Amino acid sequence: MVVRYLTSYSYRLFGSYFSKRRAKYFDLRQELLKTRFNISFDMYLSLAVLCSLLMVAVGLLFAILVVSTFGAPDIIFTRSFITDIFKGFHEYRNLTLKIISVVVIMGIFGVGTFITFLNYPKLINSNRKRSIDTMLPYAVHYMSAMSGAGVIPVDIFSSLAKNKIYGEAAVEASYVVRDIKVLGNDLVQAMKNVASTTPSYRMQEFLQGAITIVSSGGDLESFLKLKAEQFVIESKREQKEFLDTLGLIAETYVTAFVAGPLFLIVMMSVMTIMGGMNLMLMYLLIYLVIPVGSLLFVILVNSMTPEV
Repeated sequence: MVVRYLTSYSYRLFGSYFSKRRAKYFDLRQELLKTRFNISFDMYLSLAVLCSLLMVAVGLLFAILVVSTFGAPDIIFTRSFITDIFKGFHEYRNLTLKIISVVVIMGIFGVGTFITFLNYPKLINSNRKRSIDTMLPYAVHYMSAMSGAGVIPVDIFSSLAKNKIYGEAAVEASYVVRDIKVLGNDLVQAMKNVASTTPSYRMQEFLQGAITIVSSGGDLESFLKLKAEQFVIESKREQKEFLDTLGLIAETYVTAFVAGPLFLIVMMSVMTIMGGMNLMLMYLLIYLVIPVGSLLFVILVNSMTPEV
């Protein structure tokens, strides 16, 4: 409810500005279509500007808290032509540094928020692509079974759209159904619309093949069976490639964050006993390098692991 109010309010403030600049934000418009957020680019950018302004206010409060607690950074200038010019303003240096610090922090909050909004659709589409590619083989098997039972293509997509177990593949099917039943397009045009806006190249290829079969009056059942077998083979190949890569990552992890740190810890302990090393390096290795490195490896493996 709050998000809806902020969206409508921000659109009234900034919507007209972005509506006149459709060509400038062509890439963002395409990314938003692929996210299935059902929000126009000018409304999305208006919300981004409003949230950025709100974050500037938050940044102001945060900057005042930080500056009042820790003070402004102390910058020492060597004698130069510039320092001679501003010699009379030396007494205001501390105040100037505080103002600059506050402005920089506010800028980081505001600009950072707007940049995050601009790149957020790409992140969503990356996750959607991964989900669609994972569930598409199962969805095509389901469509193949229904086609073999004599169900017409429109009802096949409609049934697939209602099965939420197929995740984002079902979402794409629901947009085919929407274009047919709500927008009045035929099946071929509906599949073309979804093929042009889906983030998954595999889904795009599948829909383009289905368009060719339906347009030419070919055997859709045979096509679906063929694509189902193809996707299964590709899925097995990807699983094998992932396992090979996972084995390489595991060997790297054991070398870099198990055997390597143990060797360094033993060596540092001996050198410390002999009085030739500071314990701070060992503390950094144990409490910073190893935990952070392990966390990065977990994130890497999680990002690479295909959903099943």
